[in-house]
Amino acid sequence: MERIFREYLGLLDDLNFRKFQNELSQSMYNALAQGYIASENEPSLVNRLVETINGSKFKKFRFYANKIHGARSYVEFNYRDKPTTKEIADMVVISIASYKRERVLQKITFIQNKVDHNKKWMIDNEQLFLLKNFPKFSGNRGIFKSFSNEDIVFLNHSKCLGSFGLFMNPGEMIFLSAPLLSELKKDKGVTIEDIRLPETVTNAGARNFFFPSILDRHFYEEFFHYMYGGARRYAFFNPFISNGHFPFLNNSIFSRDIYDFTLDWTQFNIGEPTYAFGNVINPALDKFSNFLLRTIGIQEYVDLPLENVEGKFNNELAVLVMHIDLAKEKKG
Repeated sequence: MERIFREYLGLLDDLNFRKFQNELSQSMYNALAQGYIASENEPSLVNRLVETINGSKFKKFRFYANKIHGARSYVEFNYRDKPTTKEIADMVVISIASYKRERVLQKITFIQNKVDHNKKWMIDNEQLFLLKNFPKFSGNRGIFKSFSNEDIVFLNHSKCLGSFGLFMNPGEMIFLSAPLLSELKKDKGVTIEDIRLPETVTNAGARNFFFPSILDRHFYEEFFHYMYGGARRYAFFNPFISNGHFPFLNNSIFSRDIYDFTLDWTQFNIGEPTYAFGNVINPALDKFSNFLLRTIGIQEYVDLPLENVEGKFNNELAVLVMHIDLAKEKKG
């Protein structure tokens, strides 16, 4: 584990890594801007992001993006006292770190994208309820049909499993967790003024610090020994006064723009953890995450537990994956 922290702390001082983050952000900006110029709809804008992100790389980092075409990603659940069917997401973002083919950390978030109308986004109450609360939902149809025939329950410790990507002219994306969007939403939607009120969303409150409760005492001893020992020179290393950019252990609930989102994603601070340092934290979600990873061929590089993960994924969904292999030699 100490190797992992040292690896990332070294990256934070690497000007080439920052250059890569900047270039990836700029490529995403350019892709969305071209889509807005062409007056493209939400699916087309997502397609542009997929094409831009796929194949990006920096040393041990590899990015994979695949737009899977098929039926809409519907799920069935109860909205308060009434059964309803809604689309769960347009995009799924997965982050995975491995060492010698063995998983170290894995995170996932379901993102529903919205296109602005004069810097206002219409938000469906039932869909927001789904992504905020993740109630029990049926696997009998839609996105989970070939994955499970049983009702499904996902844990959401971080409150970051469900989120929204708000596209905005001339080529921007604001990222918010569903619970945060629920707090900001007024009437049928949310405006840019609602989101950017500094008293509502501050840097200090934009991230949740995460310690997997399942991890054993050895984890804490090793982490705190390293944190207050060999890494004292990093001013942000105290998690309780952190500026939120400590890698791996934060969960971003808000990124004001694509640049912020790229920083958070490349530091593993996007999404709900499903696996961390030898422990499956979220069994059903981890299984589904591995199901998606199989569709883009990650098992060629990482040993995934694919037992009883059958069926073919055939729903309309963009799967964006960031993978770092900590055992690979550093090459440009």
